[in-house]
Amino acid sequence: MDNYEYFGIPETNLQAAHQFRKKQKKHEFNVDVPSRKDVATLSPLQIRQVMVAWMCNSVTEIIPSRAQIAEARLIMLAREDAASLSGLIEMCDHYIRGE
Repeated sequence: MDNYEYFGIPETNLQAAHQFRKKQKKHEFNVDVPSRKDVATLSPLQIRQVMVAWMCNSVTEIIPSRAQIAEARLIMLAREDAASLSGLIEMCDHYIRGE
């Protein structure tokens, strides 16, 4: 069963990512997926950190698809402070296009 709040990442994948962190101590990998609420409400600085980590440094089990990033992008565009997220939204556009 997919986990809607976490952009459809299955619960088993989320658990596997956290297990990976316990085993892998040499390298820093992202093992967290932002929730839809996080994307809608975190401060611009916080959401940048979370989204960049998710897109660029995640373990295999939680690497986002283009569709998942497109969903997060739509949530960011609906925010009142969307203008302050223009750089992140542009990064999402590049990710979606596979650039």
